[in-house]
Amino acid sequence: MYKKALNVVFLILILVVTGALVFSCFTIHNKNKKIEQNDLKISENKELISNYSESKEKLEQEIADKDSKLKETQSQLEAEKKEKDRLASENANLKTTIEMLKKQNSNTNKICYLTFDDGPSDNTLKVLDVLKRYNVKATFFVIKNSKAEYIKKISEQGHTVGLHTATHSYPLIYSSEEAYYNDLNAISAVVEEQIGIKSNVIRFPGGSSNVISKSYCNGIMTALTKSVKDNGYFYYDWNVDSGDASGTNVRYTVIRDNVLRGARNKNSICVLMHDTSAKSTTVRALPEIIEGLIAMGYRFEALTEYTYSFAHETLSN
Repeated sequence: MYKKALNVVFLILILVVTGALVFSCFTIHNKNKKIEQNDLKISENKELISNYSESKEKLEQEIADKDSKLKETQSQLEAEKKEKDRLASENANLKTTIEMLKKQNSNTNKICYLTFDDGPSDNTLKVLDVLKRYNVKATFFVIKNSKAEYIKKISEQGHTVGLHTATHSYPLIYSSEEAYYNDLNAISAVVEEQIGIKSNVIRFPGGSSNVISKSYCNGIMTALTKSVKDNGYFYYDWNVDSGDASGTNVRYTVIRDNVLRGARNKNSICVLMHDTSAKSTTVRALPEIIEGLIAMGYRFEALTEYTYSFAHETLSN
């Protein structure tokens, strides 16, 4: 009986121990599972923190870049404002100077005819801008080229459009009177198409006194200077040469000095210049030429059929 009771107790003890072990295992398993879940959450949180840190750094860099660009833009705007203020001040001073000179010379009898040969080109537009700035009118003796639409701009701004032949080819135009008029008629048609009227103001390539024509037709200039008048044209040479055709992009100071020196002791001048694409220094010299001539007492007009002809007195052919 005692032994049987002991077995029961022992069995109960084994059951209790087994239950305790099972419970412990179950508890440990749950704890391990929670630990794994926590580890997973920790890992996920670390990844989120890492992504956040990267996003934060990227955002901070973008903000820094935008701040830098903003400062750069502000600096550029300040520089542009200073330049705009400087140009405005220069423009105001220039206008004051021009008005003062015009007032001083409003009663002058000295007159200047600025003329530009061999265009139009892109430099023609720059010349027009300068002339507009000073409210000066001029004359353009044009040839036939790809910039024919600029001829209309010349006329629209109140300047005279003159004819300088279509090709400017000495061997061709001076080979005979017929060849000359064929070439002249070609540029006349272009000009009439652009401005709606025929131009009767002309300039011979090389001027009426050129010696080159003699190589192609003896006596051609003597014949042409008479026949163009008979055909209703008025030709104009010059009495002041800028020298801008003596080379490619002659120094602007040389061009300026040639004109101002040539204008001394004259009451009426016709200035020879060129507005081809190779004459950028002529454009640069033009403002100082105009200001210098104003200071010398000149006013400016464009050539017309009623203007004194400025014909060279001696013909070389």
